[in-house]
Amino acid sequence: MSGVFRSEVLPQPHYRLEFGLAAILLYCSFHFYRYAYQKGSLAFRLLAISLAVWAVLMGSGEFQNPFLEKFGSLGHFLGPIPQMLLGIAMVMVLFENERNAVQENALAFSTLGVDPRRLLSAGDLVPSLQSILDRLISPLSARRAVICIAEPWRSILPSVQRGFSPELLTKLEKGGAGDYICELAYRRGGFVTFRNVPEMTEPLPAFPGGRFERFKEVLAAEDIRNVTAVSVQTREHNFGVILFPHAERQLFGASNLRLLIGLALQIGLTLENYVVMHDAQRRTKEYELLTQIGQAISSRLDQDEVLRTIQKELGQIFDTSNFYIAFQEGDEIRFELEVERGQVLPRRSRKVSKGLTEHIIRTGQPLLLRSDIEKARERIGITYVPARPAKCFCAAPILLGGKPAGVMAAMSMDREYAFEPRDLEVMRTAAGQVSVAVENARLFAEEQRRSHQLGFLNNISKTAISSESAEQMLGEIVAEIQKNFRYDHIGIGILDYVTKDIEIKAEAGATAKAMGKRIQLGVGILGRVARTGESALVQNAGEGSLLGILPESRAVLCIPITYGESLLGVLNVESQSENAFSSQDVLIMNTLADLLATALHNAFVFQKLQQQSITDGLTGVKTRRFFWEGLSSEWKRASRSGRPFSVVLMDLDKFKEVNDTLGHLEGDLVLARVGRLLEQKCRQSNVVARYGGDEFVILMPETGVDQAQILAERLRLWVAGDPMLAEHHITGSFGVASFPVHGFSSEDIIRVADAGMYVSKHAGGNRVSTAEEFGEGESFAVQRQLISGYIEGFLQREHTGPEHLEELVTTLQKLGGRDDDTYNVHVLKESIEALNRAAELRELHAANHGELVARYAELIGRALGLPPEELADLVFAARVHDVGKIFVPERILNKSGSLTEDEFYLVKMHARVGCEIVATIPDSETLQKAVEHHHEALDGSGYPSGLRGEEIPLMARIVALADAYVNMTTDRSFAPAKTADQAIAELETLSGTRYDGMLVRVLSRELKAEKAPSWGN
Repeated sequence: MSGVFRSEVLPQPHYRLEFGLAAILLYCSFHFYRYAYQKGSLAFRLLAISLAVWAVLMGSGEFQNPFLEKFGSLGHFLGPIPQMLLGIAMVMVLFENERNAVQENALAFSTLGVDPRRLLSAGDLVPSLQSILDRLISPLSARRAVICIAEPWRSILPSVQRGFSPELLTKLEKGGAGDYICELAYRRGGFVTFRNVPEMTEPLPAFPGGRFERFKEVLAAEDIRNVTAVSVQTREHNFGVILFPHAERQLFGASNLRLLIGLALQIGLTLENYVVMHDAQRRTKEYELLTQIGQAISSRLDQDEVLRTIQKELGQIFDTSNFYIAFQEGDEIRFELEVERGQVLPRRSRKVSKGLTEHIIRTGQPLLLRSDIEKARERIGITYVPARPAKCFCAAPILLGGKPAGVMAAMSMDREYAFEPRDLEVMRTAAGQVSVAVENARLFAEEQRRSHQLGFLNNISKTAISSESAEQMLGEIVAEIQKNFRYDHIGIGILDYVTKDIEIKAEAGATAKAMGKRIQLGVGILGRVARTGESALVQNAGEGSLLGILPESRAVLCIPITYGESLLGVLNVESQSENAFSSQDVLIMNTLADLLATALHNAFVFQKLQQQSITDGLTGVKTRRFFWEGLSSEWKRASRSGRPFSVVLMDLDKFKEVNDTLGHLEGDLVLARVGRLLEQKCRQSNVVARYGGDEFVILMPETGVDQAQILAERLRLWVAGDPMLAEHHITGSFGVASFPVHGFSSEDIIRVADAGMYVSKHAGGNRVSTAEEFGEGESFAVQRQLISGYIEGFLQREHTGPEHLEELVTTLQKLGGRDDDTYNVHVLKESIEALNRAAELRELHAANHGELVARYAELIGRALGLPPEELADLVFAARVHDVGKIFVPERILNKSGSLTEDEFYLVKMHARVGCEIVATIPDSETLQKAVEHHHEALDGSGYPSGLRGEEIPLMARIVALADAYVNMTTDRSFAPAKTADQAIAELETLSGTRYDGMLVRVLSRELKAEKAPSWGN
């Protein structure tokens, strides 16, 4: 200190640092010892002891030179012992780690880690080989390598790469470069190293054909100048090489290279084991495949389904993504199943040529072309090359009846050596199964076709029997033919005996354009068949037109349709394909023509009878029944659309004098002349009918009252001006009525027209009139239209109950009144009748119920000698007696069981409700009482007032009796209909209690009088 040495002042040792390092060494020693105990490692146990010794020495503070102090000069030799012990332990640890790594790699390379129970494709092994490659290159700095599989094994094993472009593997496999380096490394003892590849010459001509140059091109494209190739081989097989690109200096030392060769051998053994396992698994799969194919053939009869199943099952063993099954038929190859890139293609045919398919069928031998297919084609004389030629081809013949008739083939479009000889053996076995399947499918298809044909003829027979119209029947039949046979044109021509030609009345097909076409007898195939009455079948006619219906037809089948000795028509079937008609088709069409002949004959007879039933035999115009059907249809149409129609009723004047003076024969001539005159002079849309003895009626659709009067006037002038009729002084009295001006129902229109006709009669005849009681002008039509519109809207409401009664009555009174506060009674009555008809339509079996009750009430009233006014009121009251049911729910009206108390209460309300509706008619007290009390009983048990005996108005008693009789003789929801005698017997039983006995006797007498025959009728 201060420049003077003092020995008592010395630096203190760093005890804290030494103890800390000792603790760390002890922790490491403990960790290594535990690891050594778990693994049983001597090296790690020695390392743990060395670290513990160091920790003890350092902790005791004598680390610096303990041996020198204790042993003197000998300590110079013993001082490095701890260091040596630690160094030896570390060397042992490194050796043991290296040994463990080699063992782990050997274990990892000894298995591919795949499921041995599955038959895997090459693509399924890519992850396993990729894992092996990654483990190989993990210690390398370049981290790039390629496992290239030799061509014979590529169908089982895949090539993989790491660190290169995806195209490298494709280039190595396609150009032959990969096979070159595989063979070179195999011949050079297991490995070969290339330095400065672009400038080196071929070391060994392993393959001819410049494959080394292609190998150099592939490496140059990847910018690889130096590469080491290690062969993956076993004693018997060369599976490929592992390529390691590296810098100019050598990548591996001698020891590493030997280790790498050993690992490659281990990989080769692993691949060999997998190939053996794959072979065994494939053999098992083949047995399973053949079993499944046999099951498919025995359980399925559809040929397409069987062939598709075979293709799918074969795909479990080898690649069937490009596959076909074809048969030779005549000069064509027909592809029954064709799969391209996994997609099923539509069926097609091609002409026979010098192709591989024809070669196999001709020789009857299987064929396997694994590579160089172009040279193989030249060798066996094949000239036909498809648009996409295959690189590998495997096919077997299909035998039918012991002779080769088809081919089953699988192809690879992308690579060679895709199929092996054992694939061909499997294909041969499967082809034998296909032979059985095709024969079974053919027999089944034949039976199915026969069943289909019988079903087709059965459908045609049903159509022929059930159709009333000949044209409708023919249309349905040609449609059925088209649905079952798919010809280009199917036509049925009918012979017109007037023009002596054939008219196409029905047709079907893809080119159906001949409807209505007429063919003269003797012209074309159809005309010749119609003239000669003999069938014609033209196929394979060569060039030129066949003179069929279609100019482009290449096959024509024409069959006459004859019934007895009479030609009715011709069945003509045409196709744009040659040989379109088999012998079975011709037989079916001949049978069909026979069915058509009978059906047409029956249809023509029916049409003739139907025409006679609707045509008056004397005058040639329509019958009264046909007129009423037409009037009903026109009334429905006009009611929906609001469009008018008119009816003209005509009665001949002085016709009775012709009959009386000249006889009935002359009268018939007059009637026939009038019928022809009216038929000729009326519009085509009009319906002219004979209404009675000398009465004619004309229905004029879409015709208002003014236009109808003009047309009727013209008809009057034509009748009056006809020479023959004028000679007999015959004229006509016309009555005109129109909807909706003169009424809302067809019965109203007829009544008005009839009244107008009698107005003309009473005025001297030979004139056109309308009933004056219904007035003229537009005000009545407007009133009818307003009331009709309101009633229509009222009936279309979702709910109409008694609460709407007041609204209905008020509106009817308002719409039925005139400006001078008087009422149009006729319009109101028509409105109430319309409501009553609507109420009847809501109840099952009640349509026209009011008209029937009115008929029998009128029958009783006339028998009682009621005055005309009272009789008219009685008829009206009977017609609308149930109008109040418009407010009764339909479910109650149509209930088949007994009614509840509440339901019966609603039903009983209809009598009073009907009375209030009828009360809208002025001065209608009699009508009101008749409607209100028509459900009263003589013993007072009726409703709504419980009146007895003479307290019940006469009209109400008459309506009640007529209503009861109609209900008994009509099917109702609660009871079936009775006969007239049964109904009268029941009414007589109820006489004096329910019904008036005197009225029952009157009704019984009048009904019996109606049944009695009379010469007048």
